Amino acid sequence: MYVGRIVLVGRTGGQSWVAYRVSSRSFPNRSAQVCGSGVMVSPRDPADLARNPYIAYNCIRAQDGFAVVSNGDHTDMIFERISDGSKPLDAIALSLVAYGYERDELKTPRIAGAVRGEEAILGIASADEVRAKSFHLEDGDAYMVATYEKTEFEALDMAGRDASSLARAAYGLPLKLPVCSAAAMQSDRGYDLAVYNPR
Repeated sequence: MYVGRIVLVGRTGGQSWVAYRVSSRSFPNRSAQVCGSGVMVSPRDPADLARNPYIAYNCIRAQDGFAVVSNGDHTDMIFERISDGSKPLDAIALSLVAYGYERDELKTPRIAGAVRGEEAILGIASADEVRAKSFHLEDGDAYMVATYEKTEFEALDMAGRDASSLARAAYGLPLKLPVCSAAAMQSDRGYDLAVYNPR
């Protein structure tokens, strides 16, 4: 099954985390890089941006206390709203309403997630609705939403001992056309970041 981009939230070993995977039919030539306190997805060939402006963005941003994950530049708006004092659920809902779906040929939904303590939020903005939901995370919980097919908020079995293993686990989900992945996991230092690029 091809589901496009995937946002994941969860909690393992008493530490909350977010993860992200790029799956792509049209622009598979992309990679993820840690940039300061976040992770950026970008094309290996900058000329691809002329064909689609939506393929480069911060997919994860984190700081002490919370982490945000999404499939577009709304990551930054959500992060900034939470930094300014908004509740994560409100920040995701308002940002998805403000941005709406991507104006590409497929009307690709915007998806987002966040974790703060034992709270997690997932959201999606499609062409016909905007939804956001808060979850209380127990140890071992994980939830996901994707841009296609798996557009409901659903539980799944995924865990990792650290950010690196979470990024690899996200890449290894049994869904078609993985490209790269990333994760941020809570630690004593705030959030540890990792990426997985198979080539």
